[in-house]
Amino acid sequence: MHIVVVCGTNREGALSRLLAAEVAESYRELQQSVDLLDMAELPAEILAPSAYKEQAANVRALVERFLNADGVVFIVPEYNGSYPGILKLFVDMLPYPQGFDSRPCAFIGLAAGQFMSLRAVEHFQQVAGYRNAHLYPRRLFIGDSFRQFVNGKLANDDLSQRLREQAGGFVKYVQIIHTAPK
Repeated sequence: MHIVVVCGTNREGALSRLLAAEVAESYRELQQSVDLLDMAELPAEILAPSAYKEQAANVRALVERFLNADGVVFIVPEYNGSYPGILKLFVDMLPYPQGFDSRPCAFIGLAAGQFMSLRAVEHFQQVAGYRNAHLYPRRLFIGDSFRQFVNGKLANDDLSQRLREQAGGFVKYVQIIHTAPK
């Protein structure tokens, strides 16, 4: 099975990137193929007005990486009470309907505040649901983000355990979705 982990921000030095790397490792430990798709990889061509009709080859390559996923895990940081605009821009580059249609998706929110990215994840789930994704119900929310990482890793054993539990459950969910009759 091939899992794509999407780091939902292009912000330099973002903790989301550390979390995305840890999430990717949790899937590798489950013997899954993993691609870490970082929004920081998006080229400037994605901002061209023509990108909606004719994607540059480097934009198309990132879209193809997403489309190759059996399941997608989104790391969704909270920016101003919602998810980052760069994540929405990437979603806008995904073809309809194959971008999300029947694609299993899991969500992990990360925020500096006490609302733990709940609003951001729920806003983003509305978009994924609108595009007919299969939304994995076990979400993980992490607040007080600046205190959660030590030496680039989650320092909280409970959060690390919940992350592994989500990964194990999502792998089973993806298998069920892909084996269910259409």
